Amino acid sequence: MKHIHKAAILWLIIIIGMILHFNYNVGKIFYGIDVVGENETGQIPNSTHTIRGLFYHLPIIWILITIYIANKFVKIGLCILSFVYTIAHAMHLFGEYMKPERDISQLSLLFLVLIVSFLLNYEYYKSINEK
Repeated sequence: MKHIHKAAILWLIIIIGMILHFNYNVGKIFYGIDVVGENETGQIPNSTHTIRGLFYHLPIIWILITIYIANKFVKIGLCILSFVYTIAHAMHLFGEYMKPERDISQLSLLFLVLIVSFLLNYEYYKSINEK
């Protein structure tokens, strides 16, 4: 399998991981845990739309670009983007770890997403050097 195809699959796994991350938060309601944040108004904040765009919608675009535009310049750009996402995933994992009420399910999931993100970096790096 070519490196760009592996990269596309890895983006999908990351998207699934982030969807599961949200699902784990919402799933707490089944155990009687209040998932509503303090001082919430019932309106979805703009920051949530931004996060969804960055971690759900844009990766779909990166997948399409990965599959259909295989020139070296695009690969370098996507490689750089994948490193930015890896830093974001590392920061997110660290943030979850620092919470006093650590959720082991979340930590293990986010750790897996971080590993997949490193693999994504590797596949883009290899695709740049691929003949």
